[in-house]
Amino acid sequence: MALNVVDLASISQVCKSWNKASRDPTLWHKLDLIGLSSSSFKIPMVPQAWKDMQSSIKITQFMKYVLSLSNGNTSCLIFNYYVYLTDVHLILAAERTPYLKRLVLPCSGHLSKLGLHTAMSYWGGLESITITSMVNHHYIFSAIGKYCKNICQLKFIGDFEQYHANALVRYTPNLKALSIRNILVNMRALCHVLENLHHLEEINICHSLILDRPEAKVVVYRIHDLENHLNISCRRKLIFCQRKSFLRCKNGCDNNPRRQPYGLFEDIWREDEIRSLAH
Repeated sequence: MALNVVDLASISQVCKSWNKASRDPTLWHKLDLIGLSSSSFKIPMVPQAWKDMQSSIKITQFMKYVLSLSNGNTSCLIFNYYVYLTDVHLILAAERTPYLKRLVLPCSGHLSKLGLHTAMSYWGGLESITITSMVNHHYIFSAIGKYCKNICQLKFIGDFEQYHANALVRYTPNLKALSIRNILVNMRALCHVLENLHHLEEINICHSLILDRPEAKVVVYRIHDLENHLNISCRRKLIFCQRKSFLRCKNGCDNNPRRQPYGLFEDIWREDEIRSLAH
């Protein structure tokens, strides 16, 4: 059975030999803070959990400790979906993970422009990121464009509009994989990234609602409608649900009362048909 991050922190305090063993670099390549919800921390499964100052300090102290155990060997950092993320948390992580390749942001928090730019300045080697609606998109895209030139995979959670498409084309020209699943997607924005991100190989639109708003009307597009708007090379890049092959169709609903009502949103955040964007 794999140990979560809280288990590793606990065994590191048993004795010197266990502390040494807990610092094995292979244990820290992926730092997944989801364990904070199922352990002694018992973080509530609701957005903006632990937003108060005392709880935020506790998270900061825990992150300092586990990142000291990792000794800079973390290449994938996944924040707890529910914990309220602040500049302090993000910068602390950035300072101690100089070789980070993949970053997954949570559903809630407040990050300033300075905080984002400071953190991203440490992550020049970042290749993959999951962006949620908790972050100001103007701030993060400009930070990515300035410091993270190697981004080739991106998952976006939140309505995908023309601005986001313009930002991706401008700031992530080397993007190869894009996931905009289970969200509202502007048709013109979709066309824009398909036509202008020349390295794009796949784009996940499973169960997304594709629409446009011409002249104050709302037009919804089915998958078959896209044939009239996209050339064949663009259509081949699309990943969409066919005959219940989509993960949400196969996995069904989790009826665990402890995970209601937000567990479904966490699953959407965690799952992906592009395997390298799932966690």
